[in-house]
Amino acid sequence: MIAPMKKYSFLVYHKEYNDFLLKIRELGVVHIIEKEGVVTEEIRLQYLNADQIDKAIRLLESRGISAEVTAETKPAEEVFTEFNEIQLGLASLSQQMAALRKEMAEAQPWGDFLPSEIEQLQQKGIKVKLFSCPQKAWNPEWAEKNYVFQVGVAAGVVYFAAFDPDGTLAEIDADEHKIPAHSAAELISKRGKLEDEVVNLNTRLDEIAKYHIPSLKNYRQLLIQNAELDKALVTTSSEAEDYLKVLEGWIPAETSDVLDKFLDQEGVVYLKESPVPGDRVPILLKNKGFSSKFEMLGELYSLPGYSELDLTPFFAPFYTIFFGFCLGDAGYGILITLAAIFARFKVAKELKSIASLVIYLGISTIVFGLISGTAFGINLYETGLPGYSQLQELFKANNTDINSILFVLALLLGGIQILFGMGVKAANETIQFGFKYALGTIGWIILLAGLSAIFGLSSYAGISMETLKPAMYAILAIGGVLVLFFNSPGKNLFLNFGVGLWNTYNMVTGVLGDLLSYIRLFALGISSAILGFVFNSLALSVGTSFFGIIAMVVILVIGHSINIFMASLGSFVHPMRLTFVEFYKNAGFSGGGKKYQPFRKLT
Repeated sequence: MIAPMKKYSFLVYHKEYNDFLLKIRELGVVHIIEKEGVVTEEIRLQYLNADQIDKAIRLLESRGISAEVTAETKPAEEVFTEFNEIQLGLASLSQQMAALRKEMAEAQPWGDFLPSEIEQLQQKGIKVKLFSCPQKAWNPEWAEKNYVFQVGVAAGVVYFAAFDPDGTLAEIDADEHKIPAHSAAELISKRGKLEDEVVNLNTRLDEIAKYHIPSLKNYRQLLIQNAELDKALVTTSSEAEDYLKVLEGWIPAETSDVLDKFLDQEGVVYLKESPVPGDRVPILLKNKGFSSKFEMLGELYSLPGYSELDLTPFFAPFYTIFFGFCLGDAGYGILITLAAIFARFKVAKELKSIASLVIYLGISTIVFGLISGTAFGINLYETGLPGYSQLQELFKANNTDINSILFVLALLLGGIQILFGMGVKAANETIQFGFKYALGTIGWIILLAGLSAIFGLSSYAGISMETLKPAMYAILAIGGVLVLFFNSPGKNLFLNFGVGLWNTYNMVTGVLGDLLSYIRLFALGISSAILGFVFNSLALSVGTSFFGIIAMVVILVIGHSINIFMASLGSFVHPMRLTFVEFYKNAGFSGGGKKYQPFRKLT
């Protein structure tokens, strides 16, 4: 659900205003209403620096160095400056190493020599040239007629040098090379020095990661805190010839008593009011238990508007079911659940909700793995296990199998979610605009749910269509009237009818496409099961010798690890796509809400 909000307007004497802001920040409950275009370049720079420090912290944390307390009192700003200098130094060294590797590759075929000696020969009038050619193109006459000496042969290429003391060197049909500026020994020595510099810089980075990450985090928070304070100052309006400062903000209604008490104690004049249509009210989600774990998923798309329903409690059960359907392997589900339970006891407090979410998804995967009869790529229906063997016989007797049932189940779940989304849309329209604005949506719910029920009773319950015709006609009449004539309250009859016909075309084509989208649940589940089976078959094919067993274990571990990763990724993304596209669309979700971010002290 969305927490109710209250809007406050504060009137403060200008000499007391800075002190008031600091106290409001200490209280940490007011979401300040920002004015458009008031953020200065200085404030943007503070946010930019905070973002750069955050990237530096993540890079330092990725080095995996255990943090320790140090007596070193170097300011965080200097540490960050040093970090940037080290990064620039490492980038420069990386470029130098790349150039050096190229130079070494060019010098290596010519062995270790001193370019200075060749230069001395050149000064004495003895020209030296370096050549290479394919081994099969080597001409012995070059060595017989000239001062030509082979330096070496590598990868089918002959490298040779030609000396021309008197300018009579015959033409040689080979590729001529530039004489290296440095010997191989010099280049190796230079590489060693560069590597030492890289080691020294990385050692210093390790020291920063070991001792200074907390101070960098605190410095980042301080920058954001100061930027927020500056932003509050420039957001403030001035009245009564600048003697009064006016500030507006939002707070959750449940904390308004705390703020009222503070304002009364401080003697601050304030106005409190409820939101009105058109207000850009910040959104604070207040779900509990199971639904609260899914708030982070909803925020990946968009927060709801203040007047909308929060869809988190409505999509959470479906998302959990869809994830299990897509992954659909009991063995994988057990591993995911155990890993998440272990992680929940080890990770930081802010990550515990993610671990809890994964536990729910893992349990769903176990359930659907047992339904589909898959565990680590093994088809349980073919193992003869109690229960599965009887179900297999029952399927054969009814000329079906578990895959056909799962295919129908995917479509059934899709239909249920689409209809449920329409029900949420009708509730949302009733809350925002009134019941009459929901009649068109209710008409579609009656039509789709009623006709689906008629089809089900006729196809699976054995009731004849003749018996069901009166009910079908009643559904068509009631639903048709609502859809065609009550879709746009306040407009004339003919306009409603025209809009209703157009909406009917869009709804029929749209719902059909939406429903078919849910086939991906079945497709992903069957694909992960097949891939697991393939890895099992490949592992069993290597034999039962000692080395065969080792290879079998390697194939199983690597293969199933790849399958778990790929299947879990698909199981995370595709149910989210069904939620944000099919469900949100049919639920009439508008979104665009701005998150509640109170002005508060961070350090």
